[in-house]
Amino acid sequence: MTGEYDVHGGAHGLEADMDDMDATGGAIRDTGTEVVGVAAASHRFLVDGNLLASAVLSPGTFASFEAEMVAALDGPSALSAHGVKMTAAGFFMQAQAKAYLVVDRAMEIADDVGDWAQGYTVPLQLAWRLSPAGLPGTVLDLAELADEGLFTNPEQWLVEHPDQLEELVASSPGFVALLGTLAPPWAQPLIGFPLDVEQASSTLAGLYSQELESLTALETYQSESPSDIQGALQRLDDVAAHEDQFQIEEVDGVYNVYLPGTKAFDAPGLESGLVQNMGTNFAAVAGDDNAYQQAVLEALADVPPGAEINFIGHSQGGIVAARLAEAIANGETDVQGRVNAVLTAGSPVDHIELPEEVRMVSLVNEYDIVPRLDGEAYGDKSNHSTIVFEQQNGGTTPNHGLAEVYVTEAGDIVGSDDAAVVDALGGLGDFGGGGDSTVTTFQMERG
Repeated sequence: MTGEYDVHGGAHGLEADMDDMDATGGAIRDTGTEVVGVAAASHRFLVDGNLLASAVLSPGTFASFEAEMVAALDGPSALSAHGVKMTAAGFFMQAQAKAYLVVDRAMEIADDVGDWAQGYTVPLQLAWRLSPAGLPGTVLDLAELADEGLFTNPEQWLVEHPDQLEELVASSPGFVALLGTLAPPWAQPLIGFPLDVEQASSTLAGLYSQELESLTALETYQSESPSDIQGALQRLDDVAAHEDQFQIEEVDGVYNVYLPGTKAFDAPGLESGLVQNMGTNFAAVAGDDNAYQQAVLEALADVPPGAEINFIGHSQGGIVAARLAEAIANGETDVQGRVNAVLTAGSPVDHIELPEEVRMVSLVNEYDIVPRLDGEAYGDKSNHSTIVFEQQNGGTTPNHGLAEVYVTEAGDIVGSDDAAVVDALGGLGDFGGGGDSTVTTFQMERG
């Protein structure tokens, strides 16, 4: 914990620490190389013409000077030796930094493989649980879960144990792959053999319509831009009151894009017709094209080259925001603007890696299950800070509310003197700094 908040990644994360270690090692290495160069260049004084001529007049003094000069340049504690040691130390420090990152990545991969295997081996685990050897432990575990209230109030149990949902989601690709293996041949191509949550989500996204029928600019009005994350989330909450709408605000050449979350929790074949539905959730998690992203890209088509763009999203809107930032920053769209930052609230975005020049700050309520739905632990990327707080309101919806949870908490976060929080927020900018702005509301319709 850093003060009242648990901050992951950003300037105080492992990746940033290793970047600093690598940079420090590089500086030491370069300095050592320069010292070796100075020592080598200084050897010319040993054969200086004037010095050699003086040897005839004072042989003893000449010999003494030569000996001391050689010792200063080439002895065991001399300048050359120090330079070589500094160069070696710099190389070693850089190697250590890279090794730490490799080991950290290897551990992440091992965890992913373990999660996948857990899902794929469900039948074997059930067989063991019900066997004579495993049954006593199963009974004890069920009794413990009963004491915790899983069977009497499952929603309350879930919001008190969100890490269990994260593990379940992380293991789901293995389970889906198992279903594909056991399915009849005609169904196997439909199910596939997903190796991670993104691939499993892509399979589900394919069961929904992802086409945009139309985009309409409903109204344009004058306003005042936010100057901090609380103001930005409050603006987002205002547009979130309406289905399939989002807003773009322009203030002094800065464009703030406000993307609300899911409005319909529908199933394949029983779709609501809304853009902000479950199909978009699956597509955005997978990184697949979807109507929501199509609409925002169309709305941003006239942004001037190089203009700053900031994305602000809650829940589904945060996933879409991160995916849009990723696509624009990587030059995969026709949008000419430059993505500066992404602010998400209650969004599962830990699996999305943005280019280094884009800053992302994620606000997460520890008891909100929605940010766990990508099956990923909080990341440690230097350009992505996750600010975690605790607000237990006793239910999945109360713990996830934009106005009730995230707007309110954002005010306290802005006022925090926690160094990690201050550094994280500093990377976002000020969203226009409270200047006069022009806001356009867009209405989406699905094809």
